[in-house]
This record gives sequence, C-alpha cells and structure tokens, in this order.
Amino acid sequence: MPILEVTLLQLKGVPASDPTLLVTLSNVRGKLQTDSRFYNSIEDPTKIYILGIWPSLEAHHQFLNSPARVEVLGPQEGLLEFVWTVHMEMDAMSSLPLDAPVLAIAGLFIKADSTDAFEQKVARHRHTIVDATKPYNVVNGWRCDPEPGKHESLMFTGWADAQAHAAFIAKAREDRDYADVRRYYEDMEVRHARNLEAKDS
Repeated sequence: MPILEVTLLQLKGVPASDPTLLVTLSNVRGKLQTDSRFYNSIEDPTKIYILGIWPSLEAHHQFLNSPARVEVLGPQEGLLEFVWTVHMEMDAMSSLPLDAPVLAIAGLFIKADSTDAFEQKVARHRHTIVDATKPYNVVNGWRCDPEPGKHESLMFTGWADAQAHAAFIAKAREDRDYADVRRYYEDMEVRHARNLEAKDS
C-alpha cells in the first residue's frame, strides 16, 4: 500500500526563500521519485514540511537504511536538520489539497479506548469539514507508524488562509455533538503551511 511521508525539517541559518534550498530539495525529489511537495510553516517560518509518496513503509525504511541515503540526502544536510517523520496510507499526492493557498496538517492523539468512537464521530461530521473547505480535498487517516501504545489520527485540509481555518473551528465548537470529539483525544497539534513552489510564496 502506498504511504504518505510527512517529514518536518528545521532550517539551519538560511531563510525559506533562499533559492539554494528549493534547488537542493528539488534535486532530492528527482532522485527519489516520490512526487514530493515542500511546505513552509506559517507558525514558524524556520520549519519546512516535506510530503511525498512511497510505494510502502518498508520502501522508505529500506532507503533510510541504505548507503544511497547519504548520497541523496547529503547535499541538504547543510541547510536542514531532521525533526520528525510520520506516515499514513494514501494512494497519491493528488489526493491532498495541494491547490489550496494554505495546507492545514492536524495530528490528534486519540485515547486508546476511544479509537472506534472517534472514527464514528469523524465519519458523522466529515461532510461538515468537506463543505467548509470546498473546493479543496480533505484527507484523513491513521498514522501507520505510531509510537508503541499511541493512536495518532491525521487530517489534511486546504484553506484560503489560516484565519479561515480558525473561524471554522470556532464555529464548529458551537455544535455540541461535533465539539464532543474533544473528549476522545489527549492532545491535538494543528499546523499551517504554504507551498514553497507556489508563485505567490
């Protein structure tokens, strides 16, 4: 099953606008053939998200443990420092709302005894999110490489700007049944980012 890789990287003393950064990332993408996209965090401009598709989780792990890793990723190590990587089953990059001005990446850490109830709640209210984010896609699923004993749900949505997402969340909380989803998770992290290759970036 193809999987989506989401990797967070910390910039090392260069701005996201440095042309060398995009050239280096693009060269890596060409070698890996992962159809990757590069996003700059809105909340913290010193952070970069890389999203790409691998044939399987095993394929990504094999690359990371191979001699090719140093050769391929070496050129970017002077510009970027690894922070974390997560994976989720997904068929293709085109499923993501890549055409949106702002991409929201939400990670919810679900209580162990609440995964089924959480899934039912999301399924019941997913149409609300889809309607709010039109015409951009909504993609959600479970992280397929969680830490032992953890259950992390991921959701990717597209917005005109981060403020539009905040307004939606505020309005959604007025719906008691929808807002009740909060009792199923221990923590939530929502990040917003812009495509580094977008013309208006």
